[in-house]
Amino acid sequence: MRGFLPALLLPAVLLCSCSTGPGIGKPAWIAGFTLLQVNDTYKIEGLENGSKGGFARLRTLRRQLEASGRPVLVLHAGDLLFPSVMSKYLMGRPMIQTLNLLDGAAGRFDPLLIATFGNHEFDSRDPAVLLERVGESEFDWVSANVYFRPTPEAPAAPFGDRLKQVREAVVRELDGVKVGVFGLTTDAQERDYIRYDYADPLARSAAVRRALDRLRDAGAQVIVALTHQDLAEDEKLAAEFPEIDLIAGGHEHFHIARKVGRTWIGKADSDIQSAIVWDIQVDARGVVGVEPRKLDVGAEIAPDPLLRAEADRNQDLLRQAMRQARGHAADNLVGRTTVLLEGVETAVRSRETALGNFLADVIRTRLGTDIGLINGGAIRINDNIPPGPITELDMEGIFYFDDRLVAFRLNGSELLEMLRNSVSKRHLGDGRFLQVSGLRFRYRNVGSTSVPNYTVDARDVKVLRGGRFEPLQLNRTYRVGSTDFIWKSGYIDGYRRFAAGNGGSSPPRLAGPDLDFRRAAEDMFDKLPNRTVTTTVEGRITEASGAR
Repeated sequence: MRGFLPALLLPAVLLCSCSTGPGIGKPAWIAGFTLLQVNDTYKIEGLENGSKGGFARLRTLRRQLEASGRPVLVLHAGDLLFPSVMSKYLMGRPMIQTLNLLDGAAGRFDPLLIATFGNHEFDSRDPAVLLERVGESEFDWVSANVYFRPTPEAPAAPFGDRLKQVREAVVRELDGVKVGVFGLTTDAQERDYIRYDYADPLARSAAVRRALDRLRDAGAQVIVALTHQDLAEDEKLAAEFPEIDLIAGGHEHFHIARKVGRTWIGKADSDIQSAIVWDIQVDARGVVGVEPRKLDVGAEIAPDPLLRAEADRNQDLLRQAMRQARGHAADNLVGRTTVLLEGVETAVRSRETALGNFLADVIRTRLGTDIGLINGGAIRINDNIPPGPITELDMEGIFYFDDRLVAFRLNGSELLEMLRNSVSKRHLGDGRFLQVSGLRFRYRNVGSTSVPNYTVDARDVKVLRGGRFEPLQLNRTYRVGSTDFIWKSGYIDGYRRFAAGNGGSSPPRLAGPDLDFRRAAEDMFDKLPNRTVTTTVEGRITEASGAR
């Protein structure tokens, strides 16, 4: 922090009277303001027992930035209501209550906080949950391309027709500069009560154009797109609409800073492990300076007492709700671990982890298959479990989804196709990345550093058979175990062989017990010496250098 904040101590307004005529000399005035951006926040308390991230530290950071004298606009680029264990039990209410306190007081509208919808805002199948949470918000939401319909047959209408907190776009005046913000959300979550202008490129572009025209009509001098979509779509947005000055984005869960033409794109690490601070300078000609800065939000930033107390209060409510629903305490001991079980999404969605190995081993062992697979997106704890106790609360996070285990057969060619798809977007932290058991493989980047293209060669895959690893045989049939999500809906993540949940087909299920994934893991603890996990990272998934 000591190296960061002095750089922000710029005058709120720098006046210049040295203009010598049209197009000559310096502009007549220059102004500056700050945008503070976060995205993809699931745990209000932060990670690793609250030692980093969390909204209490964001509140502190906001106050420190405001103390510099520059106006500060806080932007949330979506995914906040779900998914988390707290939201699962308390229906997202704690997150809204926490955001309502981000200005230091409840019960008053915060004009300097703006959010957009992420795909997980629509996780609940009950539209009342979303409407109630947004209706409780003491800040604005922006959405240019998402519409609400009370029944599947009803015509869709802008959210703003039902909720005053939602607008297509808003304008805020900061240091005399009118800043326009509009929202754009991917259609990754389908719901009967939602319609998107997204899949059709023409409809999406028309929605963006309407928002931009509205902002220009309102006199906006700076245009901010607050988005929740893949980076590739943000890059297309910047290329198609160069009048957008910056894109504050979400959906990826790790820091990204990219420039397309004149437009900067920025995304922060999930759960406020980092924030992006945008320093903006504007003169009479328009934006003359945009500088996105990543700021790690760790233990060196003291948590705000008010927000920390709110997090503690909601943690108590969660424990009460868990005890009522499950009949035991959140801190009830399930087992222990001698190793760090990494569950943060940047790990389980991009590389081998001890937690991923343990869960894949559970699948393979309980189903008696040759191979066990679990996609990183199914592991929702988004936190690390340090050596020591594993609690019921940890298990709730790991097994957020009520998955069941499925066994099926694949030939070697089909398995190789799965592995190639698994690593294809590892650089983006995509949930398709597989944690594995019963096999080892290497992947390679056959593209470039800036435009990676990850793939797997059949010669770099070995399968455990008879106690030793043997080369993958493309024509051999292997018994594979995974979750019912992969089996039914793997097509969503590019696993084209698995489309039973979309009117297509999947490999026939093998006969066997109907197993709940969580229950299978709990049974595994019973068989472990001292109920202790000792699984390590052992080279099941490695990166090889260069093309083969």
